[in-house]
Amino acid sequence: MAVLAVVGVHTALAGGAASASIGGRLLAHLNIGVTIFFLISGFLLYRPFIAHRAGGARAPTTPDYAKRRFLRIYPAYWLILTILVIVPGLTGVIDGHWWPMYALVHTLPVYDGRGCVDVPHQCGLAQTWSLVVEVTFYAILPAYALLAARLTRGLSVRAWMWAEILLLAGLSAVSVGLEFIVLNPLPRWLGSSVLGYVYWFALGMSMAVASVALRGHQRPPRLIRWLGAHPEVLWLAAIAAYVLLCEWLPASPFLFVRSQQLVTHLAFGAIAALLLAPAVFADRSGGLPRRVLAHPVIAWLGLISYGIFLWHYVVVLKLAPAGAGASFAVVLLGTLAISVACAAASYYLVERPLLRLKYRRIRDVVDGRLGLVRDRER
Repeated sequence: MAVLAVVGVHTALAGGAASASIGGRLLAHLNIGVTIFFLISGFLLYRPFIAHRAGGARAPTTPDYAKRRFLRIYPAYWLILTILVIVPGLTGVIDGHWWPMYALVHTLPVYDGRGCVDVPHQCGLAQTWSLVVEVTFYAILPAYALLAARLTRGLSVRAWMWAEILLLAGLSAVSVGLEFIVLNPLPRWLGSSVLGYVYWFALGMSMAVASVALRGHQRPPRLIRWLGAHPEVLWLAAIAAYVLLCEWLPASPFLFVRSQQLVTHLAFGAIAALLLAPAVFADRSGGLPRRVLAHPVIAWLGLISYGIFLWHYVVVLKLAPAGAGASFAVVLLGTLAISVACAAASYYLVERPLLRLKYRRIRDVVDGRLGLVRDRER
């Protein structure tokens, strides 16, 4: 759902489908897909660090965590970046500074060159500004987990849950205040890193905290029980809130004033939380949200969604000008068809084989390969 929203907004903006009509506004603000990505990351990545609080598995070591994050993000990214660099007519590096792009720090204040995101109509990886934010979140998460564990040491599970949620709420308030009230213009170190998006990640992390704390409860709180019985209500509320927000906002995200940016930031987080909550808390026995998310096609698209995210923008740049006379639907379907094919190839040929190393020590893999070579030589 998140990656389809991102593909939709980029196709709409490049193809001119974003307009003042309500349909155009609904398309123009589908960048909420990035918010959904950040909430999912906050939930999925923080939960293993805290599962032991309620009898779950022990937290991953920092080296294991770092290896898994590296294997998940960099190989597929390096593949498309290299292709964009060497294939004529495609652009992955604008100013010749390759190392910031390959290191995924190109939107951070680490060099003074003109980056890929400064000319999004030319660079096929302009969408990876959000990937840089994700990587900064990956880097800071183990330190936060250690700090939070020390601050809440000795607390009961219930007291720990509320302490963690209050801590995340406080950090979110500081982030939002700095970004939208205190600092103007926004410094690059804030707008291009996790520090500017703490609120979105914290919502997912808070869901992780609550899901761990409620694990094994024979009688969950009344709100959770109600949610399990009525998961569709939250999705309907999310849809209604999104429609109302789009009706109020300008036709283009680039026309927002500061107050509209603040409202959108807060509302996007709430809407994404409403979409994610049924997947986290609803009864596993059913409900429309779970049936939709469990559909084989949706599940498969989710499996290769990282590749779709990486490949779609360069396809949009190529199809939108060529399809200037075509309908938005034609350009969108063409973008999806090509992006899904590239993403599937990337996943099955590159990502999945490397991801098998996530739970194996690199030394064991190397020793095993060397042993195989020796056996063949004998």
